[in-house]
Amino acid sequence: MFKTNLKIAWRSLWKHKAYSLINIIGLSTGLAACLIVATVVIDELSYDHQWTKGDNIYRVLSVNSSVKGAEKMPVTFSGFGPSVKKDMPEVVDYCRASVRNERLQLGNYKEGIAFKAIKAETSIFRMFDFNVLQGNPQKFVKGYTNLVISKKISDQYFPEQNPLGKVVYNLPEYGKPGQYIITGVIESMPQNTHLRADIITLNEYAASENTLPVSGYFTFEPVYVLLKPGTNVNHLTQKVNKWYEKGMGKKGDFSTQFQPLKDVYLKSDFPAVQDIHGSIKNVYIFSAVAALLLLIACINFVNLTISRVFNRAKETGVRKVLGAGKMQLLVRFLSESVLFFVISFLLAIFAYPFLLKPLETYLGHQLVSNLYSSAYLFITICMVLLVSFCTGLYPAWFLSRPKPVVILRDKISSDLQLNFLKKALVVGQFVISVTIIGITFIVHNQINFMNHKDLGFDKNNVLNISYTEWGKSAGSFKQQIKEIPGVESASISDWYPTSGAGNMSRTVKIRNEKMDVFFIQGDADLPKVLKLQLKSGRVFDPSLSTDAMDADSLMSGSSKQTMALKAIEPLLITNYTAGLLDMKLNSKNDKFEGIPVGIVKDFYSESLHNKIKPTVIQAVSNPQWGAMLVRVKPGTEKQVLTGIDKLYKQYYPEKVFKYEWISDQLNEQYKAEFKLQQLFTCFSLLIVFLACLGLFGLVSFTAEQRVKEIGIRKVLGAGIGDIVGLISKDYLWLVSISILIATPIAWYAMSKWLQDFAYRIDIQWWVFALAGGLAVIIAFITISFQSVKAAFANPVKSLRSE
Repeated sequence: MFKTNLKIAWRSLWKHKAYSLINIIGLSTGLAACLIVATVVIDELSYDHQWTKGDNIYRVLSVNSSVKGAEKMPVTFSGFGPSVKKDMPEVVDYCRASVRNERLQLGNYKEGIAFKAIKAETSIFRMFDFNVLQGNPQKFVKGYTNLVISKKISDQYFPEQNPLGKVVYNLPEYGKPGQYIITGVIESMPQNTHLRADIITLNEYAASENTLPVSGYFTFEPVYVLLKPGTNVNHLTQKVNKWYEKGMGKKGDFSTQFQPLKDVYLKSDFPAVQDIHGSIKNVYIFSAVAALLLLIACINFVNLTISRVFNRAKETGVRKVLGAGKMQLLVRFLSESVLFFVISFLLAIFAYPFLLKPLETYLGHQLVSNLYSSAYLFITICMVLLVSFCTGLYPAWFLSRPKPVVILRDKISSDLQLNFLKKALVVGQFVISVTIIGITFIVHNQINFMNHKDLGFDKNNVLNISYTEWGKSAGSFKQQIKEIPGVESASISDWYPTSGAGNMSRTVKIRNEKMDVFFIQGDADLPKVLKLQLKSGRVFDPSLSTDAMDADSLMSGSSKQTMALKAIEPLLITNYTAGLLDMKLNSKNDKFEGIPVGIVKDFYSESLHNKIKPTVIQAVSNPQWGAMLVRVKPGTEKQVLTGIDKLYKQYYPEKVFKYEWISDQLNEQYKAEFKLQQLFTCFSLLIVFLACLGLFGLVSFTAEQRVKEIGIRKVLGAGIGDIVGLISKDYLWLVSISILIATPIAWYAMSKWLQDFAYRIDIQWWVFALAGGLAVIIAFITISFQSVKAAFANPVKSLRSE
């Protein structure tokens, strides 16, 4: 029976080639897109689920409870781990671990090779189950930074050698090169972890770094703890905070929270500290998109199938007269539905590997969880069969239900339920299409707003030479750079755009509330390089020695921050800071030491996700570390880079010349938004294509069913425009209804999305009008293509049988 039904289904599919082609193209496109998006979702959800102890590992978060509205930080005191393990029986182990950049001299590469490295301690191997192939990395070799490499790196740089015990050197951003001894080789680290890296560097901590600070200078680091199974985390959090207050002898400024390891990747918003992070919101968005893509493809199939009820009516009647029961007909038509889905699924599977590789290139990393896993493939096949059954059930039931006497007398007429369903499905398709188009426009407008918003400084043509230690030759090197043709100005600064709100902060009391004020330190040329806009007073004058503190004096005390704030020095403040702290030019302020000599226009030191912060700029003479910002004349970029590279090699032959343009770094802040815009553009095109494909099929069948009516109207004098309008009006009316439904949905969704930005656009009515108008135009073009064809048909042929 199954074989017979399959054979009949195949004959039917082959006989109606146009109908079959439209269905297969729609279903295979929808399934392929759904599989690709679902792969991304599954991979995102798999992050940090591979660790056997992962359910009991937590990252420690700190909250500065003394400051109103302070954000959480994914770091805590360096000594927190050893102290909490000692005093809290619930804590089994701890590890200080962070991902950073390392440059190692391997093989013949004297300039070094850049790697992502986990800087940790040996306890990382007790908490995270890395597969050790060689050596014993848990046994620390004193006198070196211990280095653990992957087998891939071992094979590439130490071919046919035993790398254990070999000493290599690193090229640090500042300081002297360090000696690294290889103590272990492991399997390649998993890609689906927020601790994604190429190597592991292991360090020992001094005794002073293994205790909680009571006062003075605090060192913060990412800390992970392993808790006993079954530990009540909420209870432990309260206990730890009371323990910390008792240890401080007073109410602490910082409180502690524990973040589950499996939440770190998707439920963190610390881009400055955690490079590898996702967004649970994006997972929801992609899941919805995958479902919508499949839904539209299924809607097309249902609509096109039930539209053929009149063509299949006599076939159904004959089969019933010959003894076919309702269940047999149901199975017969379900077989056809399943066949369509199987063929489409096979085409989607064929296209999958061709789409997967570009997707991984676009994402920038390999997808660990994909369809090639036998478990996922089995689940996918089951889901496709289930969807094919559910999708085909209603059309099969509808085609099998008419009584044979009604069918054979040609008395079957338009069914109210059938027409309502078809119209509802068309409306549903275009609701989805208009919503996605509207969302795409709003995302584009927000990104365009961020790109063109006045940031308070000129971001264009500013080169950022990476943060390093310049040493005693800093002044001479900077002066030589300024003499390169094409260089307008240069400055060494502890801060640069995208590096945070400032290079240090101080908590001050404002209107009975505590708030952080951020300080930026650079030489006196910094305002000139950034082209800060002066509102009143003056900027720093490099010729005045009193305008800048000596860099050495800043570090002569126990705390850089404390010494910097004790000096009574000229300051630049932003307009927002002046109003907030009630600061006047050339007047002391009780909030902190220093005399403002100029007020500059507010500038955004962070991304537009964050509200502007109170900011103070302090000039430092002869800075010996930091980033060097160089303003370049447009059109001379290549010449300037060549000149700086030559100078860099003369002054710092042991270092690697690394640079970025500030404009590129600012754009990098919104990388996630750029990708979201690109993805929504792709999704909107795909969804509109599927919707129009279904609409094209419906109009084709409508024109076929009304061919005699169209012939009579043409004989009676109807023109092409009349025929096109006759066929188009019903569908365009449905598209108009879909616009009314889609508008509030898109507005609500994007209002929620825009809340992530402190500075955002207002959603304008014309966005939805444009999205709706575009949908109407696309629908009209789709409808007109087939309507015009029907209007040009010779009425003699259609009326010949009358």
